[in-house]
Amino acid sequence: MIDFWLVRHGETVENKQGICQGQTPGTLNEDGIAQAEALGEYLKNENFDAYYSSDLLRTMKTTAEVTKFHPEKEIIPEQLLRERYLAAWQGNPFPKNWKDMDLPEGAETAEDLIARAEAFIKLIKEKNEGQQVFAMSHGGLIRAFWTVLHGFDHDSYYHWDAPKNTSISRFELHENDSVKVVARNLAEHLELVQLEGQAKNSADWQL
Repeated sequence: MIDFWLVRHGETVENKQGICQGQTPGTLNEDGIAQAEALGEYLKNENFDAYYSSDLLRTMKTTAEVTKFHPEKEIIPEQLLRERYLAAWQGNPFPKNWKDMDLPEGAETAEDLIARAEAFIKLIKEKNEGQQVFAMSHGGLIRAFWTVLHGFDHDSYYHWDAPKNTSISRFELHENDSVKVVARNLAEHLELVQLEGQAKNSADWQL
């Protein structure tokens, strides 16, 4: 069995400004740093065997706030955990009514994200059986993980609410391919953190 913990990065400057990040680096803002610090404190007594992170700046910086309590542990950068590639939208403000628009040419589809989530699950089943695994990722890809690990059809990808910044989802991945959902979108570590954008963060999904 693998004890799999899946976490979203802290809030970024670009999140706050309504800029589409996609696979651009992204920069944690003050709230994002506070969220990451609260996450690190919350998880400091967990004994993770492996720390995987999307190799983008916003995820690596968030993960570093967790591993600072475990300096002997290495962060493993993993491109499979990156946010959705959004082609011409990346680095620009989201178009008006973007959620009702077709994605730009060349952007990854929901099926692409689901395939990446499945590939990462296969990777840790090959490398981390019997271990407690931490993975830091992004809102778009986390919805793909939720779809796969709940055993839902691919269209369900579009029905999820936004994962909160630094929220934790936890799954038990069993050798017979069954999955136990332990937690999804858990963010109790943020209850004592005063965040300017907390109410907005709970409602909006921004890549």
